[in-house]
Amino acid sequence: MSTNDAIERPVGPVLQTGEVARAVAEAAVIDNEDRRVDVKDRGSYVRVEVDGGECVLRRETIAAELGRPFRMSELELIMPSFVGRIDTGSDVYRFYLGNKEGNE
Repeated sequence: MSTNDAIERPVGPVLQTGEVARAVAEAAVIDNEDRRVDVKDRGSYVRVEVDGGECVLRRETIAAELGRPFRMSELELIMPSFVGRIDTGSDVYRFYLGNKEGNE
């Protein structure tokens, strides 16, 4: 989903273009259904921006979008950058602004 208005407090990954990047972009929309998600395809990379200062990505959602098992370490291999801070785990990555609780 994308609109012409810029997201004011974006967070999320920047990914090398490819199959996993497409799955992560779709998963971002699903896992953050109550937030606006913009996916910007820049040719060699994809920028996923989620509004509201928090973006959650779940391994199971990405795997479902890929149609195969997925390990979060695969995401690290194609993510040269991200916006915000990041908490990483084997099942969930969380991008956020401010402190760990998401407060600025």
